Amino acid sequence: MHASVRKYQVDPDRIDDVARRVDESFAARLEDTPGFAGYHLIDCGNRILITVTLGDDRDAVERTVELAAEFVRDELSDVEIERIEAATGEVAVSRGA
Repeated sequence: MHASVRKYQVDPDRIDDVARRVDESFAARLEDTPGFAGYHLIDCGNRILITVTLGDDRDAVERTVELAAEFVRDELSDVEIERIEAATGEVAVSRGA
């Protein structure tokens, strides 16, 4: 399993709007991506959103990274949002309930 973690700085007045749009549009696209295993958006406060995407392999995660960049460019262009950090790698330890 592989993961991508992305950190965004977002206009604080638009956090709820961004989360809604991601839930309604972007997350649905990910579900149709081959190898997709999971997606989480975390509101960390202080203008920060972090996303975690899980995939069966590196290729699956890299496809979701491309989709995320397109989504931000094409569907969040009216929002002050900046990706400030990103990392992709193999999941070394994973637990779930």
